[in-house]
Amino acid sequence: MKTATVRELRNQYRSVLEWVEAGEEVTISRRGKVIARLVPEKLKPRQVDWTQSAALRLERKTLPVLTAWQSKSLLADSRGSF
Repeated sequence: MKTATVRELRNQYRSVLEWVEAGEEVTISRRGKVIARLVPEKLKPRQVDWTQSAALRLERKTLPVLTAWQSKSLLADSRGSF
């Protein structure tokens, strides 16, 4: 848990917000007394329905087998290098 004063919150809001976004709980104090807590929002993990995936519906037996050179070339293209 991190602590910030009201002055730090006012002057360095972006830094304090980055702490919260990173999952840290931040206590805010004024004159040495805690007056508030900033707590990151707990988001529900997304559920993916993989049965609707196009990759699962793809007929893999009809796909050509790539050579090592073809695979290397495809990877280089996807990374933007040649």
